[in-house]
Amino acid sequence: MEKLFKKLRFSRLTAMGKTNFAISTAAVALIVVLVVAAIVGVILLTRTPSISSSTSSQTGTSVISSVRRSYTLVVIRNAPTNDMDPRETSSIDIVQNVYQTLTYIAPNGTVEPLLATNWSYNPNKTIWTFTLRQGVTFHDGTPFNSTAVVDSIDNIVQFGEGDAPDVWSGLVSVSAQGPYTVVIKWAYPANVAFIVGSAYAAFIFSPNVWKVAHVAPGNNTGLHQWFSQFHDDGTGPYEILSNQSSVQTGVTLVAYPKYWGGWKSDQFKKVIVKFVSNTATAVDLLTSGQVNQTGLNGQFQYVPQLLSAGDQVVPAKSFAAIWILFNTKHPLLNQSAVRRALLAAINYQQVLSQAYYGYGSLFSGGINPGKPFYSNETPSYPPTGNITLAKQILKSIGITGGLNVTWTLTYSLGSPFLGTAAQVLATDWAPLGVKLNIQGLPFNQLAKKAGYYNATTGQVFSPGPLSYAYSSQAQDILLLNWVGAINDPYLVINELFAIQPAPYQNDILFNWAYWTNQTFTQLLQKAHIDEALNPQLAQQEYNTLNLMLYQAAPGWPLFAEETVYAFGPHVGGFVSNPYYGFSYPFWYQMYYKG
Repeated sequence: MEKLFKKLRFSRLTAMGKTNFAISTAAVALIVVLVVAAIVGVILLTRTPSISSSTSSQTGTSVISSVRRSYTLVVIRNAPTNDMDPRETSSIDIVQNVYQTLTYIAPNGTVEPLLATNWSYNPNKTIWTFTLRQGVTFHDGTPFNSTAVVDSIDNIVQFGEGDAPDVWSGLVSVSAQGPYTVVIKWAYPANVAFIVGSAYAAFIFSPNVWKVAHVAPGNNTGLHQWFSQFHDDGTGPYEILSNQSSVQTGVTLVAYPKYWGGWKSDQFKKVIVKFVSNTATAVDLLTSGQVNQTGLNGQFQYVPQLLSAGDQVVPAKSFAAIWILFNTKHPLLNQSAVRRALLAAINYQQVLSQAYYGYGSLFSGGINPGKPFYSNETPSYPPTGNITLAKQILKSIGITGGLNVTWTLTYSLGSPFLGTAAQVLATDWAPLGVKLNIQGLPFNQLAKKAGYYNATTGQVFSPGPLSYAYSSQAQDILLLNWVGAINDPYLVINELFAIQPAPYQNDILFNWAYWTNQTFTQLLQKAHIDEALNPQLAQQEYNTLNLMLYQAAPGWPLFAEETVYAFGPHVGGFVSNPYYGFSYPFWYQMYYKG
């Protein structure tokens, strides 16, 4: 979940999301708690079966009706945030319910219409034409049109924060061709319809937002401050009530009455997001009937308690994974055979079972199962570990008496279960003569120790020199919980294992294995292009890249995670969608069930 901390390569970090935000990993969750409030005409969900409700579908298609009974969903978030800026936010668990993108990526990876109704492209997939949905309005009443799309994308790129560099890396231009047609030109062949549906840095906001915010056009800092005061101007089903939202009290959303999708009577017309950091407290609130939804933040020991109370426990798909990254510049670890021996000795099943209670799956290579170009033909290390094989690999390079080393292993305290994983590794590697100095660090300190730090300015998450990796200050081994801003299979591999693009080719960003293989990097760049032009060739290239990772072993996935949500008995309609953060719920899809 440390993808939550990923910001622009030289940018500031915001309050939640990808900052040092205590939302632990794949369980990045929305915990729903009942806030006792006297709200006329509003029914808060409880276990009381006397509340009647009609059976509902998950989406509305009609104009909002006059509803006397309105359901309120109360959500607990396990860390405070005021990161409501759609241009760079990592708090998409809230913001994706307020703003929308041009397209929507369905759970099976299909690109579906959202603010764009259809699209076409030229033969080499570098020029994409989008037809926009008519009859949509922003929350300030401004009609949605091509001007809004052009202004939003241009400003996101200009602002340059958050994940904008990843999402819009190939953008050449965006232009309006009439009120409801937009043309996007890309620097290389790409599935742009997929990209504009990204979970981060792709939201469309009103072109009149500057006037609404009383900020001069182009004053990005002023607009960011306005957003951070819990204001919004999107097209989504919910609006933020700024006068009922604060970092201290939480965030309140209400149904936008003119939402183009319409509303049905059993959907949640109000969502109250409260900040509660203690998972045990959240679980107690859920089992006592005061809470309707919670994430477990990796603390799955509460599952039996939840089930016995009659709550729903729902594992959700996620493209997050736990990676082990070796410092390929340190002695011994600079030998691929040593790294392969270490990987061969790991009992992956035990790591998954002890650290994550089995809520995940093992996989090999650089691409999560379910993503495009994943292959189950990638070579793998023994799932339960093989010490004999590990010793044979070491013997092949002349090491017969064990490694006899003490290495520093670091992980983020925001993902506490990684500490358990580290203890399993210590046990697995002891027969090889390896001792571990295990250090859990706040994520900003983890990044600093890894070298994503400008010593001149003192700024963390600013590129540092690759030469730092050779120093004794850098960790030997790092456990990382990671998910990409966009779900192109290229992105995570590029972030973790490729030589970074100019001008950062000699710098440290998130490439914390410090592996510098030019052949690998060039093939990865080619596969990225071939994804759009020649998918069959791209699959072959990704298979080769996976094999190269297996053989060189600069790092390896320990397991792919699942996000686990618990819902009260009256919450329905949750759709697991790994293309949006950690399967963050879209509250508009959810409904009260009797």
